[in-house]
Amino acid sequence: MNRLRVENSGFVPYRYICLLEIFRVDFEGNPLPYVSRSTGFLVDKNVIVTAGHSLNQTESRISHFKVYPFINAVLPPHIYWVDIPPFTFKIHSIPDYKNPNCYVKDDFGVILLDTDAVYQQMGGHFDWNENYLVAENLTENSPIHIAGYPIDKADFEMWREEGRVIEVTKHCLIHSFTTTQRNSGSPIWIEHQGRFMVVGIHVSGNAASCGYRPENRKFGSAVLLTKHVYDTISGWITSRNQTFSQQSFKHSSYTFG
Repeated sequence: MNRLRVENSGFVPYRYICLLEIFRVDFEGNPLPYVSRSTGFLVDKNVIVTAGHSLNQTESRISHFKVYPFINAVLPPHIYWVDIPPFTFKIHSIPDYKNPNCYVKDDFGVILLDTDAVYQQMGGHFDWNENYLVAENLTENSPIHIAGYPIDKADFEMWREEGRVIEVTKHCLIHSFTTTQRNSGSPIWIEHQGRFMVVGIHVSGNAASCGYRPENRKFGSAVLLTKHVYDTISGWITSRNQTFSQQSFKHSSYTFG
C-alpha cells in the first residue's frame, strides 16, 4: 500500500484529526526536557481519542497539551495550535493496558476538555453512534482508511493511506497500513452509508500478542472498536458532560506560530 500526503486536511474526515504535543513533569512538578507527539481524533464536542500508551503516567505526569487541529503544514505562519493548559482537561485510560495476554486490546484513552476551542476549529467530529455494530462485522479484505502524523515524514504533515483488513481477532484489527511512531492514536475508519465511522485505533506496527495467525505478525495492529471499547469511551464521554455541565466553558487560546 502507498501513503499519500493529504491534499486538503480541511476536508471531512481529515479535519477531525489532530496532532498532539504532550508536555510532562516529574512527580515533584519539575518540567521534563522533552515533548512527545501522537495523533488523536475528535469523537465528541470536547473529547479527543488517542492511544493509551501516549497518555501513560506511570513514570511522569502530563501537565498540558498543544493540540494542532488538522494541521498539514511545515513552516510558520501556517502552524497553529490550541493550548490546553493545566487543570483544563481530564485523562481516562485503562491503567493495566499492558496486559501480557494482549498488549493492544486496552491501549486506548481519551482527553476530556473543558474548552470547545478544538471543536470550534474542526467544526465537527467523527461519527460516534454504535460504531461497534460495523466494526465487529468487519471481514478480511474489507476496505479501511487511516490518516495521521508519521515520524518519518516532515513535522506537521498529515499522511493518509487506503488499505484492507488483514485479520480481525477478538480484540484487535490487523491491518496492512505503513505506520511509524506518532501514528499511534490514528483513527481507522470506513465509509458506510455516507458516514465516516471509526472502527479501530492504531497502536502498534506489529501484531504481537493479538491472537493473530502466525503469518500476520508483521502487520500493524489497532484496538478493534468492540462494544466493550465503545461503551468504555462512551461512559467517559458521559462523565465528562456530567463533570462540566455546571461549568462555563473556558476558551483556550488559538495561536499562530
